[in-house]
Amino acid sequence: VGRLPPTIPVRGPGVPTDRAYAMHASTDWLPYTWSLNNVVMGENIHTALGLWQAGKAEEAFTLTKSALLASMFMGICPGNVGSMNYLDVYRRESQRDFADGNGVTSRAIVEGLFGIRPDALAGELTVAPGWPAEWKQASLRHPQVELEFTRTGAVETYVIRSRFGGPLKLNFHPPAGAPVVSAKVDGKTVPFSGVVQATFTEAIAVEFVLGGARASRGLAQTAPAANLSGGLASSLPAGDFAAVSLSSHFNDRVTEIFKPGKYVAPRSSFVSLAIPSQGIGAWAGHVNATAEIDDTGLRAASASGGGRITLPNGVPFSTPGPGDAPNILFISQWDNYPDEATVPLTGKAKHAVFLMAGSTNAMQSRLDNGEVIVTYTDGTTSRLALRNPDTWWPIEQDYFIDDYQFRLEGPLPTRVNLKTGEARQLELATFAGQGGVVPGGAATVLTLALDPSKELHSLTVRALANEVVIGLMAATLVR
Repeated sequence: VGRLPPTIPVRGPGVPTDRAYAMHASTDWLPYTWSLNNVVMGENIHTALGLWQAGKAEEAFTLTKSALLASMFMGICPGNVGSMNYLDVYRRESQRDFADGNGVTSRAIVEGLFGIRPDALAGELTVAPGWPAEWKQASLRHPQVELEFTRTGAVETYVIRSRFGGPLKLNFHPPAGAPVVSAKVDGKTVPFSGVVQATFTEAIAVEFVLGGARASRGLAQTAPAANLSGGLASSLPAGDFAAVSLSSHFNDRVTEIFKPGKYVAPRSSFVSLAIPSQGIGAWAGHVNATAEIDDTGLRAASASGGGRITLPNGVPFSTPGPGDAPNILFISQWDNYPDEATVPLTGKAKHAVFLMAGSTNAMQSRLDNGEVIVTYTDGTTSRLALRNPDTWWPIEQDYFIDDYQFRLEGPLPTRVNLKTGEARQLELATFAGQGGVVPGGAATVLTLALDPSKELHSLTVRALANEVVIGLMAATLVR
């Protein structure tokens, strides 16, 4: 709640530095999905129009100029009003021929920057200029209306010409800032209480005498994201390892996660854009998407290790070897699997380490997809949130992480490639800007700190979000 959209600076040769020019991405949701994660000129300028309408002229102007700089100045088609721009990390300017931004850019400049908002049916014309405080002159020529602005010292003069073909009631709101000392219409002093009202047909001149320099308003700043990650420790204190027996609880093979027609219920009885029935994919040409999940490397590594694999930090996981034996406990809100499952535990432990794999999607980003709950015999619990993207990564790919749009605070996880059996400890310094499909898929290693003074009772895995599958492949207690 209250998250600001990701802010991406607009910088480069020739770009002015008088303001903090930046654009917003549509979202910071992961993994990337077409039309959800883009940097769109029209969306930014439409946001600027909303800021003008809310009385935040300085912020609106900065955002509008940022969008014009990114697309019309920095772009590979100079002067173009396109869709995406070079800041879009996936698509760049591939949709520069789309006309999305034309209408809203025109409207923002006319209604926002110049503040010209006609209502000809009501016979009214509202003018509320929204340009920067330092401007001393501006003009707009339109087939139906013209506006000329000049400022000399403390006097601001506005001349409006109308070609609407009839009388209009003018509602003129001067730019916010220094107080207005007096106002004139066509050279005659008129009362002023925040708005000048007058009726004219063809032309009218409005003049304000200001009481001091008009002040600029500060720009909104994006607060740093909170550190919500956890359960990704790459090293653990020394201790005895005890594998949790899961073989009797497994209900599928990890390779069966994405199968055509598998996920059909529950679904809305109305028209809705849901995840395709194979459990992966999206709209606009991606309804038949799939992913190759191949666990032969993991099974081979298990055979070589006597029924277990060992991570670089020394933690062992018990997992089935070659063959078709089930090797995962799937949990989901889909009817295919239970929405939670519980495994008994005994003894005491300092940590629990899990090998997990499953699905997620951009619509379930920045929220808990599931959870792992360890319950003690006294009824208290320890909880590991499976949160996209902090602790819950999709089986078919690594997240793309960068410094702006797809920022992730905290450590990155260890991933185990299923096709090769290789364990990869991801480090932000070397991993940022990478990500993408993992051939054969990958599982994620997660760690939960426990209360070593308490007796363990059970381990529960629970799915919380729709359209995701949570899978537990192995669990090891650190005594």
